[in-house]
Amino acid sequence: MAEIKYVGLKELDDFETDELKKISEAEFEKLMKKTRLKEAELTIAVKKIHNADKGHHYELVFKLNAAGTKKAWFDVRHDDFDLAKVAHRCFEALNSHMHKVMSK
Repeated sequence: MAEIKYVGLKELDDFETDELKKISEAEFEKLMKKTRLKEAELTIAVKKIHNADKGHHYELVFKLNAAGTKKAWFDVRHDDFDLAKVAHRCFEALNSHMHKVMSK
């Protein structure tokens, strides 16, 4: 069973929340198919950092608990001014990291 848990969504507005959930669900489904995992739990921690000069930027921390793999936990952290960009970057890094570990 694949599940996504979100931490810190209260910091985002409704549009940002919907955008993050839409991207996360689509990318997580792709990741599950590509890695052939049957059970996994992804926790996404969101932090919106306010900067007086430049507005704000987002920090995302992904923690994947992948049952049945050589390494059970995978962690990824990225930040950027664009929420969609940082979400995609985190999934790319998570996919790359898992591929390296699982191909050994």
